[in-house]
Amino acid sequence: MGTMPRLPRLPRLDDRGVAVAYLAVGLLLHGVGLSVTGAPVTGAAAWWLHAGLLLVACGALTAKRRHPVVVLLVAATTCVAGLAIGGSLGLLLVLVDALYTAEVHLRPRGRRGLHAVVGTLTAAAPVTVWVLGGGLRDGLAAALQAVAVLVTPLWWGSDVRSRTELATSEAQRADLTRAHAADAARIADLDRAAAVREERASMARDLHDVVASRLSAIAIHAEAALSAPPDAGRDRAALTAVRAESVASLAEMRSMILVLRGAAEEATGATAAAGLDRLDDLVATARAHGLDVRVSADAPALPAVVDHAAYRIAREALTNAAAHGTAGGRVDVRVAAGEGGVEVEVLSALPTGDRRAAGPAPALGSATGLVSMAERARSLGGRFAAGPQDGRWRVHAVLPLEQEGAR
Repeated sequence: MGTMPRLPRLPRLDDRGVAVAYLAVGLLLHGVGLSVTGAPVTGAAAWWLHAGLLLVACGALTAKRRHPVVVLLVAATTCVAGLAIGGSLGLLLVLVDALYTAEVHLRPRGRRGLHAVVGTLTAAAPVTVWVLGGGLRDGLAAALQAVAVLVTPLWWGSDVRSRTELATSEAQRADLTRAHAADAARIADLDRAAAVREERASMARDLHDVVASRLSAIAIHAEAALSAPPDAGRDRAALTAVRAESVASLAEMRSMILVLRGAAEEATGATAAAGLDRLDDLVATARAHGLDVRVSADAPALPAVVDHAAYRIAREALTNAAAHGTAGGRVDVRVAAGEGGVEVEVLSALPTGDRRAAGPAPALGSATGLVSMAERARSLGGRFAAGPQDGRWRVHAVLPLEQEGAR
């Protein structure tokens, strides 16, 4: 929803400057002999009395924003006194300004009282003229004059106050919108950081599972060699096996050291490090939840860390396909060896909008999302990309078979 463009603000006049301007205009009108009644002001005493009343009214006008009620009473009193001796246009201008200021600055209760008084005076003006012997024409003229002098400044002030309140409300709403956007951005950053930390903790547990099995094999070979009588051939075979397991363990530890270097958290809970050998089980689970999954898997034997990373990426991609796709939608899973390593590609239907009303997503995995898949691929020195392609959603990861420093 758009908002109206703001008009350039006019420079605000100082209240003292306005009062001086009214004083100058009032004295000028006195000087040329103009008055409210139309009769020229005659006599030095009357002229100085008008000037004195105008000076008092203009002096009070300098405090109109701080004390609008007091200023309005002074303006009304001096204006009535001026009418008694012929009427002053300058005093009338001061009264109009005081009415406008009171309408703008008074609280709702004060404005209701002001409206009641002005309404009463406006209604009383033609009645008073009629009682004093004036005709219908004079009564209508008095009513129009009362509306022009008393009602018009109130209407004008009400319009200005409404626009000011609307502008203030829009500014506050804009501030709230910016604050909400900033909060949403901070929450998104925290969610991404939490996803990365969770993935790092999961990788730490995976490393524990993989390396622990190899260290167990090393211990078994060493124990067998030590418990049997010395035999050069058997001992050499045991040492060869120990060396092979040690080298493999070092390679897998080095492949994940970049991921674990910033995570000094203690790993809690241990889960089996699944690999692509369990891809069929994952596909069966996805099909049971309504996905039409088709698999093309032709990859060589992979290092345990790479094997598990490929499985986790495929699982997350299938989880997202189930969460954001349509029931019965086709999903193509391809795992193959490429020039840069093993490729994992999952093609599914594009997201169809908000699925919150359809219930929870199938429990295929943790569903930490694109952040976790990208983190897992990059931690092994691989590449990851996800996005629409040819009318479908494509998740593509390339995981190198050997990590730098693993040899």
